[in-house]
Amino acid sequence: MNSLNQFKTIALIFMLLCLANPTHGQTLHTIIFANTNDPQIGKSVVYDYNSLSVEVNTIAAATGMKLKRYFYKDEYCNNKNLRNVLNQLSTNKDDVILFYYSGHGTRSAQDISDFPQMCLGSHDDEDFYPLEKVLQKLMQQPARLKLILGDCCNSIGARVNPKDYTTRSVTVLSKEPTDAYNSLFANNQGFMIASSSKKGEVSYGDEQSGGAFTFCFLRALNVYAKQGMITTWDKIMSTTREATLKSLEGKQTPVYVVQIKNETANTPSISHEPQNTATGEDSDEIEKIDILTAIGNEYFPTEKRVNLREAALKALFNNPNAKVEIVGSNGTTIVSTEKASDFVLRLCTAHKLIKLAEIDYTLDESGRYKSLKVHEIYKK
Repeated sequence: MNSLNQFKTIALIFMLLCLANPTHGQTLHTIIFANTNDPQIGKSVVYDYNSLSVEVNTIAAATGMKLKRYFYKDEYCNNKNLRNVLNQLSTNKDDVILFYYSGHGTRSAQDISDFPQMCLGSHDDEDFYPLEKVLQKLMQQPARLKLILGDCCNSIGARVNPKDYTTRSVTVLSKEPTDAYNSLFANNQGFMIASSSKKGEVSYGDEQSGGAFTFCFLRALNVYAKQGMITTWDKIMSTTREATLKSLEGKQTPVYVVQIKNETANTPSISHEPQNTATGEDSDEIEKIDILTAIGNEYFPTEKRVNLREAALKALFNNPNAKVEIVGSNGTTIVSTEKASDFVLRLCTAHKLIKLAEIDYTLDESGRYKSLKVHEIYKK
């Protein structure tokens, strides 16, 4: 049996267990374009890319939304792929769209918009794409909430800024962050667009902590989440702006527009219990990381998960000794390394695992993992 058939067989076995968890009908469409192979800022952008990868998985786990990823880095961060994604995107009225760009940005003297043009890995201005045009395209979608973020220069310049960053080995979702994330994502409608710097300014960052704007934005989200504070996007962006200004002594000023209203402002909020909703159900959209997350779903009996271990290992990894790296909450710091066989066995007996965030990987010619880098998200 080839690896594809094995992969489908494992999915089918999970489906036949008939133990699927109830899921929310909302999807978090996350579009990330990251100029990670740029010789000047690539390492900083990699940090941003990894951090956002962890964050959107955490948001999905906290809110119960299905995460659909449109991630483009290295040479795939280009104008053609961006246009294809924006033109082919299909959403429903209860969905959320998060668009994020990290890379070079610029503007012309004739630009009227407060927001920059994204260079998308190109030096040819015909390939540049205005950040505000992304908003215009996404406003055509029925999705109830659209968030557009660009961490890039609003003028041509270098990015360098030393900052500190702490990391945790795993993300643990308690009631507090779950309530905070739901207050921002679950019942809001409208749009937000934000750029890391205003007209005429450069944007700063470094390879230790990524872009200053992205760092401050994620820190604002995490502070509110950790304290369980019910907040708004205006507060998040105001906090981000002030923190960015302070950290760079006024040299970089984020600009943003928020037009978001809460649909349930006068009704009691219902706390969502974080759940592992991965069932391994066979579908065209199933991914290898979904199967691994399903293996770690304690909703399935441990004995049945253990019985799938060998088949899963053979179908998903090209070698039992393939390297699996577990990274911290910044998506970069490696906190442990395991063989694939040990990793899968640990998932078979895992408790309270909510989600595995796939950060990076290499594949063989059959599409199996040669190496895998993940972040683990648990409930308290």
